[in-house]
Amino acid sequence: MEQDKRKIIVYEIEQWRRSKLLPEHYCDFLLNLYDADPAERDSRVLGVSKNSIKNSNWRNWFFGFGVTALIAYIVLHFNSFRFPLQIMSALVIIGGCYMSGLLVARKNPVVGYGLVGAGSIALLGAGFYLLRYYGLDEPPLMLAYVALCSFVWIIIGLSARMGLFHYCGWIGLILIYAWILHDRVELDWIGAQISWLPLCVLFGWLGWLLHKASKSTGAVLLLVCFTLWWMPEAYGFYTGEVEGALLQLLLLGKLVIAGSVMFGLRKKWIEWVF
Repeated sequence: MEQDKRKIIVYEIEQWRRSKLLPEHYCDFLLNLYDADPAERDSRVLGVSKNSIKNSNWRNWFFGFGVTALIAYIVLHFNSFRFPLQIMSALVIIGGCYMSGLLVARKNPVVGYGLVGAGSIALLGAGFYLLRYYGLDEPPLMLAYVALCSFVWIIIGLSARMGLFHYCGWIGLILIYAWILHDRVELDWIGAQISWLPLCVLFGWLGWLLHKASKSTGAVLLLVCFTLWWMPEAYGFYTGEVEGALLQLLLLGKLVIAGSVMFGLRKKWIEWVF
């Protein structure tokens, strides 16, 4: 009799967890009190519980596999569609991933990030494919499209507080800037430092200004600043315009400077980020 009561209570707690009537850590606390057998406790993988799969409705499975089959059909027959239908199909898939990801991101961050990530990959991949398929894969158009995708990622990252996509947006713009430098200018090691380090200072300053209003934004801008700190050496390694011995010396010197600054200002940037 006592065991049946425990099972009923555990079942109710799991229902509260799924319906978000109680915060998840409260549910875990109650389960620790009433769940007599830890082996039977509802385990979760990537935010999905074992019992939720067992007790799921057939409509959810039908809908999930139906959407997957529809996306697979669109991808496999994409070339046979006319241009307006290709654009519409791509927008439906990308928009569906973004909307679904943003809606579930707060309840299930892993699934939310996965859906937004899939939409971002689809946005970049579909654009590149269409530009190449119709012979429009010239560098200015490709760079303009990467810039468009980067701005979309920055907007999503800022609006949904998804720092990963905010950071990826800035990385896309940084790569565009690197390509333009490589295509238009021949830089020695001094020119590379002058081309990148002012941007490093700018992003560090912006992050410091914004970190009180939004810690996530400040943390992302600090990470962009840290990335830009190493870009002259990465640029020199890629272009081969800097000698290997000099490149190693620059990396060692900047590593010492970065470590010293981070140690000296650790109390400030820890508060900044955390």
